[in-house]
Amino acid sequence: MKQDDMNVQKFSTTDKFSTTEQESLVFNNDVDDLLNDYGVTVETSTGLFDIDERLEKMQQRILTDSSSANNTQKKSVISFILWLIGCILLVALSIVQYAVFNINSLVKQPTTQAKLVTVCKILYCRLPSADLSKLHIAKVQHGHSRVGDFANETDIFASIVNVSKVKQLYPNLKISIYGVNGLLAELVLQPKDYLLSEKQIEMATAENFFMLTVPINDDDIRKIDIVPFY
Repeated sequence: MKQDDMNVQKFSTTDKFSTTEQESLVFNNDVDDLLNDYGVTVETSTGLFDIDERLEKMQQRILTDSSSANNTQKKSVISFILWLIGCILLVALSIVQYAVFNINSLVKQPTTQAKLVTVCKILYCRLPSADLSKLHIAKVQHGHSRVGDFANETDIFASIVNVSKVKQLYPNLKISIYGVNGLLAELVLQPKDYLLSEKQIEMATAENFFMLTVPINDDDIRKIDIVPFY
């Protein structure tokens, strides 16, 4: 009777150990699958004490991936900031380049002249002057053309006087020609149209003469008005 009890007890203990070992194997397989999903290579083992080690490796893997993601995000932000700064500098350089090559035209426009003056006060630069109050048209004369058709064309002579002590940009000219019955013709000329050279600036306290020919008989002309403007 005692021998039978011992056999039963022995069988029961062995059966419990087998059940626990099977549960451990199932759990270990689940952990192995989870680690494989995270890219961690594991060795197959049936030991109960491998679970903590594998969990620790999985946690380290997660922390490493998180750190790598943060570093990648920081690099992306820095790259974007550098790209944005480069774009701003490129736009600013383009604006400066345009202003330098078109400074004479920009100064002649009242809307941009005030802005350029403000910028130059900050940067300590100097703009060419474009003050119409310092420019006068003088010595306006006309006569039968000596360079074209004497009978049907007229030569107009005049001078632009800069009365200021600084250089001035040459202005555009509006020329109105009147006859007995009123206006005969009206012309708008840029400096390149009435100057022999491609000069853009008239010297301080200087007088510059110019001439142009119009297809109108001088006998029909009674009055010529020349108005400078920018």
